[in-house]
Amino acid sequence: MRHTPLLILAYNRPDKVRALVERLRELAPPIIMVSVDGPKPERAGDAQKVEAVHEAFAGIDWTDDVSVRRRPTNLGLRKAVVDAVSWAIAEHGQVIVIEEDVLPGPDFLPYMEAMLERHRDDTRIAHVSGYNVVPVSKLSKGDSGSRLTIYPESVAWGTWERAWRNFDVDLGWARRATLSELHSIVGSRWAAVKWRQNFADAAAERISTWAYRWIASMWSTGSLVVSPNRNLVSYVGADEGTHTVTALPWQELEVLPGSLATVLAGTPERDYAADAWVNRQVFHGTPLGVAKGVAVSCVLALRRTKRDRAARNALSA
Repeated sequence: MRHTPLLILAYNRPDKVRALVERLRELAPPIIMVSVDGPKPERAGDAQKVEAVHEAFAGIDWTDDVSVRRRPTNLGLRKAVVDAVSWAIAEHGQVIVIEEDVLPGPDFLPYMEAMLERHRDDTRIAHVSGYNVVPVSKLSKGDSGSRLTIYPESVAWGTWERAWRNFDVDLGWARRATLSELHSIVGSRWAAVKWRQNFADAAAERISTWAYRWIASMWSTGSLVVSPNRNLVSYVGADEGTHTVTALPWQELEVLPGSLATVLAGTPERDYAADAWVNRQVFHGTPLGVAKGVAVSCVLALRRTKRDRAARNALSA
């Protein structure tokens, strides 16, 4: 049986990592790859927190197949994720990815393995999600196992080398895309405007995001995502995430054990109703969302200015 490596992305939250390692001990994935971003010199105590994360990962004792990527300095979220995923894919050709603030349920790894195998040669599909935020009541077919969507989830997911090679770090397509092109993809003029804002924030480095670059890469090639219609992991990082400015606009869905047969059943089809819900609730593709997006862009710009100033002061000290 083919085993896909589980790549864990981490930084400076040892408590989250300890909880994750305990959960993974129950699931016993056979191949583990760990990528920990380095400390920020301007942040007091950061080096100690990062070292505590490495110590927490030393608790992985159910397999000897563990690879660790240790960085002496901080790359930042965007560069660290891309570097880590590229590292894993170069060695194994495909990867399952989770962040340190995720607790996988019992069906997550079997689902990911099955879907990566099932869709390996389907060039329409670029990404498999394991985290679902869309309530059953908002799905077109609430009793179906999985769906096709244009929106990937970024905390628990998987992909293949054939798809990842299209990753566009420079946001070339996103910079050129017109509102008309974006409208044809997302189905709403307000959502198109909001995505212009999102891509502008990413291009200006107001937000250190790899995820918007990945979305743009998929949209530029017309690729789709396979997502379960039931949630398979718990996201526990909203309390202190890198880009958490406001509370999450959706309700965390319960992880239901024993849903593997359900989510694997049938052939996934595009669910436009679910995408419209994600457009509104997650990405704020509404007039109010566009207005708030301007305010958030200003906050992010101020944050970046403060970070850059602190980094310069730390280097000159």
